[in-house]
Amino acid sequence: MRSMKLVLCCVGLLLLLWGCASSGRGTAELPPGIDPKDPLAATMLLREGESMLRDGRTDQALARFRAAASLQPANPVVHNFIGLAYLAKGEPASAVEAFTRALSLAPTYTDARNNRGIAYRSLGQQALAESEFLAALQDVTYANRAGVYFNLGALYLAQGKLEAAEENLRRAATLTGPPEAYVLLGDVQERLGKLASAEETYRKGMQRAPERADLPLRLGMLLLNRGRAAEARELLQKVVELAPDSGEAAQARVLLGR
Repeated sequence: MRSMKLVLCCVGLLLLLWGCASSGRGTAELPPGIDPKDPLAATMLLREGESMLRDGRTDQALARFRAAASLQPANPVVHNFIGLAYLAKGEPASAVEAFTRALSLAPTYTDARNNRGIAYRSLGQQALAESEFLAALQDVTYANRAGVYFNLGALYLAQGKLEAAEENLRRAATLTGPPEAYVLLGDVQERLGKLASAEETYRKGMQRAPERADLPLRLGMLLLNRGRAAEARELLQKVVELAPDSGEAAQARVLLGR
């Protein structure tokens, strides 16, 4: 489900690239046009790989990141990206290894710590995942704290710890946090019987991300169950208009009786 997607983290590529100590993995084959003597070669490979990763070309992205690692094996950013590629490939054990390498090079690298928590959760190692997210929150200067709160809240929700999930998801449901936080927070509040709070959460989420169809769908279903049929129908129609070919629109049409 899209709403259960955790928030991965990566740093910008303008950061200074780190050291050149050998990683012990050998030199990866460089793609055409990359000069290993060019001081910006690793940066170019990371940029290419990041673009490929966004496009879903995970194997090509991983090859770029490995090539970057062969040029700058002591750069923790490179290993963080390698871990992200392995997560995208559905190989969390390999991702843990890459994030651990990044953290061995930069123990205060909060992006890698948060991402390792996600990999641990994918492996079913929930205690380790929780520990990583809590450790990431100790970095009070971290720009993506809302994303970590989201990951922790999603973990607690999966464990059935609704009060803890609500607390963390509320901290994630901000203008700088992921829109999915509003979806999960509203869901938790509905389960806790806080229907007025859930309604408010969904409405705030719609303001935060008006392009999303899942938030008006959730709100429409909530209002329908509360006997507010006219308001619900208006929202469900909005879902159909926003994303006519989506699964959310299919659900809305069923509820509208079409």
